Amino acid sequence: MDYMEIYDYYWNQNADPRTNGLPFVGSPILIPLILFSYLYFVLKCGPEYMKNKKPYELKTYVKFYNIFQIFANVYIIQQFIEAGWFSEITMFCEISDYSYDPGPLKLSFTMWVTMMLKMIDLTETVVFVLRKKQNQITVLHVYHHVSTLLLIWLSTKYIAVAMASFTVLVNCFIHVIMYTYYYLSTFGEKTRRVINPFKPLLTIMQMAQFIVLIVQNSISLLPYCEVTKIPATVFIVNLSINFMLFYNFYQKSYKSKQKKS
Repeated sequence: MDYMEIYDYYWNQNADPRTNGLPFVGSPILIPLILFSYLYFVLKCGPEYMKNKKPYELKTYVKFYNIFQIFANVYIIQQFIEAGWFSEITMFCEISDYSYDPGPLKLSFTMWVTMMLKMIDLTETVVFVLRKKQNQITVLHVYHHVSTLLLIWLSTKYIAVAMASFTVLVNCFIHVIMYTYYYLSTFGEKTRRVINPFKPLLTIMQMAQFIVLIVQNSISLLPYCEVTKIPATVFIVNLSINFMLFYNFYQKSYKSKQKKS
């Protein structure tokens, strides 16, 4: 086989035919180009552009963005439930179903919707740049956004099935809580003082999420679970990196402050 045949075999023939033709999924260039543009703007171009400018407020945008995220993540959860989660699908070993039956088809399309949402998520860092919140553009923040979009893209392309969707389902549930907190925090100093004690819990929930997802992905590696093993291995490595980054953030942001006080 020549290089083009190898490329076609792995990139097209092994892809999920239900999702490979959807926007942004089939192209090998678009998502990497978006991620490259994102990194270039938030790490170089954006800060240079804002260097001698006053920070933008964007308070109204942030408020409506949080509302959008709450409803978008609730919608994705609702679509997964309609596709069979908690009635026909469990978090344990589920044989991959690439059929065009209503449940599996809805699940695969919802994976694509999630991918589109993760592309929109990149604008959060752009807002940080425009508001000159450089302290929030951390290795954790950038890595989390880049790896999440990259993995949801490849998952949607190749494994838009039940076992892969559990990671998305749990993440969307966490995001509903997270963006609800962020939305409430836009209502001024009084509200922030009330909800601020709950802020460390968001990071704890994120870390708990990663542990649950590592356990769930490990099921795919068991001999009796007849699914492809490569995605679970990649997910476990990525989840472990995310856990360590979030744990480091938690120690620096909350534990060190407790010791000082």
